Amino acid sequence: MIRRTVWIAIFLLVSTVLAVGSVWTNPSTVDVRPTLRVATFNIHKGAPRRGPYDLERTIDAIYRLGADLVGVQEAMRNDMDFGCDDQPALIAEGLRQRSGQPWTYVHARAWITTNTKCMDSGRGDDVATEGLAFFSREGIVESNVVRLNEGRVGLAVRLARLPQVPIVVTHLAANRQNQPDRIRELGVLLPWAKGFGPGILVGDLNAEADASELTPLFSSYRDAWSDATALGTARGIANGATRPNGRSRIDYVLYASRDDLVVDSFEAVDTMTLGLGEVSDHNPVVATFRRVDRSVAVSEAVK
Repeated sequence: MIRRTVWIAIFLLVSTVLAVGSVWTNPSTVDVRPTLRVATFNIHKGAPRRGPYDLERTIDAIYRLGADLVGVQEAMRNDMDFGCDDQPALIAEGLRQRSGQPWTYVHARAWITTNTKCMDSGRGDDVATEGLAFFSREGIVESNVVRLNEGRVGLAVRLARLPQVPIVVTHLAANRQNQPDRIRELGVLLPWAKGFGPGILVGDLNAEADASELTPLFSSYRDAWSDATALGTARGIANGATRPNGRSRIDYVLYASRDDLVVDSFEAVDTMTLGLGEVSDHNPVVATFRRVDRSVAVSEAVK
């Protein structure tokens, strides 16, 4: 068992490092853009609830979010049911083609199967996997991964222009009866994420905000949707629902309080309004954060 755990850890580390796209950095240029748009989207393996696999439509949806950084769940690789596609690589390339910008990405395997059908057919380079990914229109300067449970991981990155702000994406266990799994997963994720310092956490948490297992999470992080609603800057789906049924809100952009980053606005996006129809069994959400000059913040606090 110990040997298996060690090999999984090594496998995850290597796969994450190898999955990083070409990092775009220009040390001679200081990025002073005042806002950072962070999104999360469970892409449902590139297919709607009812309908065929269509990764191009998924890429269109991600592109139209206008986000700087997008964390996704259920990104597939080497699965015969999804064309043996390397979805993270194809999404990054699709974003480059649509935007003309050098999007980069990092990918972490969560579910690791023994399915070799794509490799056996000469159309894949590994076993079938499902995982997490971050897509960024700017340089990713650091990435780390932690295993939470069988099939569940957390992925953390730092961006070139805000290296002091760690950003984490995750996907917790689904279904009400798996609440004990979510409790265990958060028991690993939270101390790990806190070790990087106060930052942003996004993902499909598979639980409503009032679920008891999320209480430790909300003691450390603020809910961007709730804060934007209080500010009057929450847009899109009025109740913040992240499932097409219009009722459940289980996908979040959360953030730890910092004196150099504040929530500006939030949008729960209905892909129907983008003219794309239903793209996934989840709606993407986007939070816009505004950078605050730390020296100004300290000065105001002194006053």
